[in-house]
Amino acid sequence: MDFKSKHEYLRYVIKEYIKDNGLRPGSKLPTENEFQQQYDVSRHTVRLALSNLENEGIIYKEQGLGSFVADPSSKKKLKEIGVITTYISDYIFPYIIRGIETEISKSGYSMILMSTNNDRDLEKKAVQMMLERNVDGLIVEPTKSAYYNHNIGMYLKLKEYGIPTIMINAKYDEIDISSVMTDDYHSGFIAVKELVDNHHTNIGGIFKIDDRQGKERLKGYMAACYEFGIEYNSDNIIVYETETMQSTMHNEVNAMIKEARVTGIVCYNDKIANDLLDIIFENGYSIPKDFSIVSHDNSYISSLRTSLISSVEHPKDELGKKAAQLIIDSIENGADISEDYIFDTHLVRRTSVRKLED
Repeated sequence: MDFKSKHEYLRYVIKEYIKDNGLRPGSKLPTENEFQQQYDVSRHTVRLALSNLENEGIIYKEQGLGSFVADPSSKKKLKEIGVITTYISDYIFPYIIRGIETEISKSGYSMILMSTNNDRDLEKKAVQMMLERNVDGLIVEPTKSAYYNHNIGMYLKLKEYGIPTIMINAKYDEIDISSVMTDDYHSGFIAVKELVDNHHTNIGGIFKIDDRQGKERLKGYMAACYEFGIEYNSDNIIVYETETMQSTMHNEVNAMIKEARVTGIVCYNDKIANDLLDIIFENGYSIPKDFSIVSHDNSYISSLRTSLISSVEHPKDELGKKAAQLIIDSIENGADISEDYIFDTHLVRRTSVRKLED
């Protein structure tokens, strides 16, 4: 018999061990260490094999006691889809997660949810856990997607183990995994166009550059500046990474506002726009009289203040639903998800942009 991996071989061996020894439901299996030593495999291989068997309903585990033979008449395979996002509890992420959960629950799947906090070490642990649970499919938001990621090997293992995977909001260029995302390039373009249409010619920008969304929005910004004849002033294009956001806002962005170097500003997202409002007010200016703002994601934050922020729509729930639909179709029907699904974007206008006099 041909086995693709060690854990598949060990899974087969354990099933044969149960059958050959006539083990009845409730019988205790050897410990993980005993399996390691007897078959000369790693602890990870043992855990993955046991997790597979647990999902099949062949064994069950009891914390601190070990693994036992399950009763096949009362135990059935769990249907699980893993979801890994950079954040969980704030901004647009609860809406995306709600969209995913709505769809997978319709098909009888449960959701295993983990967050990376945009940290690659946490991403590695999250993917490892999904491998050990042998989830039926996986939906992932990449961590720092604009940069090369040393966790690429973990995603190759997902392919090796036959676990359908799709990414949301962005993707890694180094590996062939499809994604569901918005047209962030177009989003950056139409944000600038809104300011240009209101006669702004001195337009700054604040962009996050350690994720692909930020880079695409910046590219769209630059393309619009070129098309509409807006001078590209690098002093007014302020970029930051996850770890430098606060210092960048406090220093570079504050200086740009204090010196009133621009009349319009494109923000990476609504959280940045909200922080920008504080800086503008602290410097004695107002919105939209002194500065006009266009942001991204159209989150609840864009409507929190008296200064309502014009923001490019993010599909949120719909994006989560679409990712879940694709992954379920792949699990149950072997559907090909080799193509990216890209949502178009549009601007939701509010009161943060003022039309300048000609």
